[in-house]
Parts: sequence; structure tokens; C-alpha cells
Amino acid sequence: MITTAKIINYDSQKLVLAPTNSLGREILQKQIETVEIRLNDGRTISAEQRRKIFALIRDIALWNGDEPETLRMFLTWDFCCKNECEYFSLSNVDMTTAKEFINYLINFCFEWSVPTKDTLLNQTDDIGKYLYCCLEHRKCAICNEKADIHHIDRIGMGGNRNRVNHVGLRAIALCRKHHNMAHQHEKELFAKYHIYGIKLDGYLCKVLHLHAKGGERNEKSKRTDN
Repeated sequence: MITTAKIINYDSQKLVLAPTNSLGREILQKQIETVEIRLNDGRTISAEQRRKIFALIRDIALWNGDEPETLRMFLTWDFCCKNECEYFSLSNVDMTTAKEFINYLINFCFEWSVPTKDTLLNQTDDIGKYLYCCLEHRKCAICNEKADIHHIDRIGMGGNRNRVNHVGLRAIALCRKHHNMAHQHEKELFAKYHIYGIKLDGYLCKVLHLHAKGGERNEKSKRTDN
């Protein structure tokens, strides 16, 4: 169940909320003990966010042949179902939901290999999640072509990449062209496109077929152009 609530009091340790709807029956029946909290600062979608959403929907519509407006309504409905939130309008949705919707659309384009007019790097509103998504789908963070995994943290002299624990090491997805450029001028390349390495977690290690447990320790890993 998703509902809203007004903040009554907060003293750095406890948060007192007044829910819009009665929750007593739901809490008792399902014995709910914890909740998820999503803070809304009151800001509504920006013109730039709206532009990015329409550009992404246009690209998807050109790919699958649907009318953009019909597609927008379907994708909004699908996003709301998956995130258990109320259907919204792009005229006044809050900025956080707009950002999450853009992330959803970018992930959709990667998952279904939707050709886009512009690199999705220019469409993202959340660079961290975008770079994570690029790794997950092996798409170049700069141009979105098929990518290699560029390791930013060195495994260590004499280390075996097939045995070392990759969790916590930084990496980024780059196509062969940009991977070679990173080997030569990583700092300048990253600064130009405002990108950076993402720390690998267990999930990324699994989908990228990287060793994620046991083996050597990585605390002594060093910065590298590898």
C-alpha cells in the first residue's frame, strides 16, 4: 500500500508522521513493522526534465512505431505499476519522480537496444544511476555502443583478475574506441564528459562475470589506467 503523510515532528532521532489515509487495519492484518520513506521537497518537474522525457519517448516511438502520446501514457502506467505510485502528469509531477521516470526510460532503451538520436549521457538526470546502468547492460557511458569494462582500480602487481574480489573496485563501461582513449588520457576524457568509475557490487560482478568473493583482498588496490 502506498500513501502520503504530513511530517508532524522531527528531533533528529524520531520522525512523527500523520498519514493521509487510515492505516490501522493494514498494519494489524499484515503485522507491518517497517516503512519506506520517500521525501518530497515540493519542487515540480523542470523544463529540462520534461524535454528529456519527451526526447526519450520520441526515440522509443520511432523504434516501435507507436504514437508518442499513446506510448507516453503506457510507459507512465508501467512505471507507476512497477514503483507502486499514482499515475502522474508531466505538467506538475515532482522532480524526484521525474528523475526516476527518466532513469526508467533510459533503462528501457538499454534493455531493448532502442536506437536514440543522442547519447543517453545527455539525457540522464542522475549520472550515478546512469553509469551503473551502463555497466549493467555493457553500454558505453559516452556513446552507448557495445562496451568493455574499464577497470579504474588496479588489481595489484601479480594479482589474478580471475581470483581477486572485485566488489568495491571502481569500473566504467566504455566502447573499444573510448576504452583505448581512457588508457591514454583517462583523466582528461572523464573530465570532458563528466563521468567517473562506479564501485562494483555483487550484482554487477555477477552480470559482468567478475569474481565477487574469496580470493585476494583488494585493500591495496592502486589507481591505474587499466
